This record gives sequence, C-alpha cells and structure tokens, in this order.
Amino acid sequence: MKQVIVLLCSFHFAIGSDILAFFPIRTQSHYIFVKPLLDELAKRGHNLTVYTPFPDKIPPKKYREIDISGCMPTVVAPSVDVIVRVRSILLEVKLFGGLIPNSSQVLQCRALDAILAANSTLRFDLLLTDLLHNEWYAGFAYKFRVPMINIFPNMIFPGFAHTVGAFSNPAFMPSHVVNGVSPKMSFWERLVNTYAYLVWMSVGHYYTIVPSNKVAKEIFGDGIPSLDEIVKNTSMTFVNSQPPFQISYPTFPNLIQVGGMNIVASKELPKNIEKFINESKHGVVYFCMGSLLRGETFPPEKREAFLYAFSKIPQRVLWKWEGDVLPGKSDNIMISKWMPQRDILAHPNVKLFISHGGLLGTSEAVYEGVPVLGIPIFGDQRTNIKSLEANGAGELLDYNEISKEVVLEKIQRLLNDPKYKENAKLLSDRYRDRPMSPLDTAVYWTEYVIRHKGAPHLRTAAADMPWYQYLLLDVIAFIVAVLVAGLLIIYYTTKFILRAIYGLICGGGAKKGSSKSDKKKRN
Repeated sequence: MKQVIVLLCSFHFAIGSDILAFFPIRTQSHYIFVKPLLDELAKRGHNLTVYTPFPDKIPPKKYREIDISGCMPTVVAPSVDVIVRVRSILLEVKLFGGLIPNSSQVLQCRALDAILAANSTLRFDLLLTDLLHNEWYAGFAYKFRVPMINIFPNMIFPGFAHTVGAFSNPAFMPSHVVNGVSPKMSFWERLVNTYAYLVWMSVGHYYTIVPSNKVAKEIFGDGIPSLDEIVKNTSMTFVNSQPPFQISYPTFPNLIQVGGMNIVASKELPKNIEKFINESKHGVVYFCMGSLLRGETFPPEKREAFLYAFSKIPQRVLWKWEGDVLPGKSDNIMISKWMPQRDILAHPNVKLFISHGGLLGTSEAVYEGVPVLGIPIFGDQRTNIKSLEANGAGELLDYNEISKEVVLEKIQRLLNDPKYKENAKLLSDRYRDRPMSPLDTAVYWTEYVIRHKGAPHLRTAAADMPWYQYLLLDVIAFIVAVLVAGLLIIYYTTKFILRAIYGLICGGGAKKGSSKSDKKKRN
C-alpha cells in the first residue's frame, strides 16, 4: 500500500507543469480574484513563478514569488468627491491608459531581469496573466512560445470580445466605462451604451493598444508581431461573470465564466470583531468602500449623513475607516483600517452591506445572501448595483443624493423590509447552483490547456474574421447587389419588351393609316 501511495505522489510530481503567472498591475482587487487559482494550482503539484506587487508573507510550496511592487505604476485614487465630479467615459478611458508603464520603467526593474534577459534559460508550459489595459503582457507568450490564458477580473469587455470571436453587442451588453445601465436597457440607455462602446473601440485603442505595442517592441524587440495577433491566439479567457447576478450573453468554448472564483471558504473572525458581531442583538451593518477608494475622503457633509443614520438604527456598524479617528462616531460603530470582508459577510448576523459596488465585494455579498446598499463611484460599479436592484436584492444610492434623510430612509428600508433578504437568499441559491465550483472550473480548463499545449481547436473561426465579415456585411452587400441587379434587369427587360410591343402595335397602325392617305392623295 505504501508503495502505491509513493508511486502516486511521484506521478503527481512528475506531471507538474511550469507556469508563469504575470500580474504586475497595482490594483489589489484584480490580484485577489486570481490568487485562489494560483494557490490551488500549486497545491496540485504545478510549479508557479508569480510576479506580483502583493507578495505573500509565507508563499505556498512550489511557488516562486517575485515582488515587483516598486516597478509598475501605482494606482492612487483621488478623493471620492473628485472622482464623482470629473467622472466621464473619456476620462475613465484615459485613466486605464495611464496604468501602462513606459519601457524604461520595465527595463530598469531588476526583479524582471530573469524573464527579460535575451539569453534566459527559463522554460514555461503556460502563461497566466490579466491583459486588461496592459496588452503588452502578452509578449511573454511570444517570447517563451507558450499558450496563454487571459484572466479578466470582470465580465468580457469591448475590445477583448473579438479575441474569442465575439463582438460586444451594446444592445444588451453593458460597457464597463458607461455610467451604469440596467440589465434590460431602455432606448436612452442603449444609446449611451453604444456611445461608450464606440468611444472604447476607437479612443480606447489609442490609449491602450497603441502604447502597449510601443512598449512591447522596446522590451521584446522589433520582431515581435502586433499584439492584436498575439492576443487573438489566446488559448482561453476566464471572466468574472455568472448569471443571474450579471447579464447572460453569448459565449464560446474558449470563454469560461468563473464568476466568484475569489470566494474561498470563510475563516474564523478576529476575536474583537466576532465579539462585536455576536453581541449585537439586532444584527450588524458592514460599511466598506473597497481597497482603492478611501472612506475617509468623504466630504464632511457626506460622512455626517452616514453618522446620523447609523446613530438612529439599533444595529451595530462595522466601518472600514482608513483614518485614526472618526469624528462624531456613535457607540454602535467599530472602525478599522482593514477588515476581513469575506469572513464578515459570511457571518449570519450581518444584515446589510454598504458598498461602492465593486464586483468582488458584491459577488461575496450575493454568495452569502446579504442585501446591498450600493454607492457606485466609477467603472462597472453602477451596473453591478443595478443588477442587484433588478434582482430585488439591493438598492442604489447615488452619491450626489447622499443626505441624512435619504441615507437613513434607504438603510431602514433594506433592514426592515423582509423582501430584500428573501430576494438576496434566492439570488444566492441561483448563484451557487453550478455543475462545478468556479475555482474547480478554472483549474480544469487551465490543466486542459497545459495537457493539449494550447486550445486552438476551441477557437471559433470568427476570431480571425474582420468585423465586416463577422457582421456578414460583405454577404449582405452581395445579396443587395444581386437583388438590385436582378431588379434592374427585370426593369430594363420589361421596359424593352413593352417598348417593342408598343412599337409593333402603334408602329403598324401608323403604317396602315399612312398607306390609306397616300391612296387618297393619288386619286
């Protein structure tokens, strides 16, 4: 028996693959989404080389971590008020373009020397990365001649849908830079969504693809193909979406929905937080504006609106507050610069989640069946909250409408009306009901790509088609041309025949008439 176990362990070790995981973007939520997959792959015997600005204090076994926190542009969010005042589709496109480093930043990063060196002896079987607004990462797939899996921390975006042979349809697929649309869009929402789509496909290309191509050529050499060509050969794309929380949309065999992959088993809460929650007779409200936005940047009048509302409810409040002091804090509020959000939302005594509507936190609330009061600030946040509203599991609080009365009224309604909790529970049941967990799904398809050294057989021919062929515009033009030509032929043929008949009839009569008159003249 021991020999069998040893043999199995040896076999598992032997089939372990070498995976390059390149996730340098300085947005922690993006890395939080992919981290469970990296950990699980390491547990299954694969050797991972992970480039990240968020290294573990104690990395898993078979896990080589390279800290690149000092190399890439740092994402520093301005105050919430500033973001709201200058919010626009074009500004968000420019913001994404600002995340692309220049080549000198990359080349001067000593942590990247090993994989950038021309004579590198490194060998990999797979590249895992997040190409969102940094397509130059795909250059490593070209450099090491390995298949690539693109892991999106959101639903598929315009500009990337074509990599799996699809075009985002603005009629029912929200653009991530639009200021929020309902799952079933009105005419005006479709109009705005189409505008956002066109802005992204045109101006977005200028701010992201063009500079990424420039960086790629300076890093990997002039011989590197266009990034469009490399990205089109992506073996598989994982997206953070899952109906019914998010919209349903057409998918392909190489587009895998792994919404909620970030949701791991909850852990024991810190003693002080657990005690605070357990001792609350009426339950707890959890307030967090995410890892990028800082709640302490709320203007005083907005902050006081929440303080007033919290002082009027019997529930206790956990508030992720980055400052040392919260002026005007009532006794039922606990503040902390960091809180274990996943574990807090899993506690049965948490009755309401007040959030900015980021996808990771919102999906955690959906998974646990916790109603949400969303205060969207930018990006996909408004669309996420509107999806919750459509499912009856939350409400949207517009930032510009925040006042003492409005905040209190919305909080009380979400806490006291049982329909919100019932709908949140129903949504949770539907969200969880899948053939495989999102993490197991991601692991299966990752190992599938490794086993088959890519997955070109899963790519639809549409991925290589220009847009006019995909939309059948050439076929439609041909059909229209044939129909027009046919109609013209029928028209001119009919016209010719009618003229001929008219000529025969009228011309013959004229000749007979003229002969009779000639006879009269001769007589």
